[in-house]
Amino acid sequence: MELNAVFFDVDGTIAETEEFHRKSFNESFKEFSLDWFWDEAIYKELINIGGGKERIMFHLKKAWPEMLEYKNLSNYIDSIHKVKNEIYEDYINDSKITARPGVFRLIEELKKNNISIALVSSTSEVNLLNLFTKGFNIDPYKMFDLVAHGDCTKLKKPSPEIYEWALQKLQLPSEACIAIEDSPRGLESSNNASIKTIITPSKLTLDENFKDAKLIISNLGEPDKPFKIISGKTYGHDYVCFDLLQMISEN
Repeated sequence: MELNAVFFDVDGTIAETEEFHRKSFNESFKEFSLDWFWDEAIYKELINIGGGKERIMFHLKKAWPEMLEYKNLSNYIDSIHKVKNEIYEDYINDSKITARPGVFRLIEELKKNNISIALVSSTSEVNLLNLFTKGFNIDPYKMFDLVAHGDCTKLKKPSPEIYEWALQKLQLPSEACIAIEDSPRGLESSNNASIKTIITPSKLTLDENFKDAKLIISNLGEPDKPFKIISGKTYGHDYVCFDLLQMISEN
């Protein structure tokens, strides 16, 4: 089917932000005098849980089940997550974060070809806005035709709900869209919404299994810096462009 829209995940796909999130969680735990530390191995497991508050709850159930008896546990987790987001904002402000190769080039090319572009992420709106407005000096609501974040739906990835919500908002069939993701939960979410998916693994997901993706590549590539092919057909292209996406959409 003819390509009508491309959906971009945010954390790990647009930019390598997961390490900032991991450090922010650990700093927030200190603020609450919690003897928790999420090293890279722990966080590699947690990134397959959609949403920061959900990650805290997952860890709590696994490592500190006695805390499930706390009164107002939900408010307590909300407070930890709020502090974590404030620390994440500080990390973004202090960093010189850049988008992954090919991201903004591809977005501009898609816009020129009248292809709808959307952000489809489980991250909170505040984190998404901090990345774009503070990190990239870009208003995502002006750049993208739709911004779907973790506050838009009840269920987060790997549930397909956020993708189904985006399809409904854009009034498009799944067959007319392509998703770009970096994680197994993102792939599961888009696949369960019947959307063909390109995977550009992030630093934390390089060793994951993406067998159901249409194409797996190191990054989106640039004309002078081709991507590395991990799996799938590139139809003679060495960077992701409108023509390649159209070929994937039609096959």
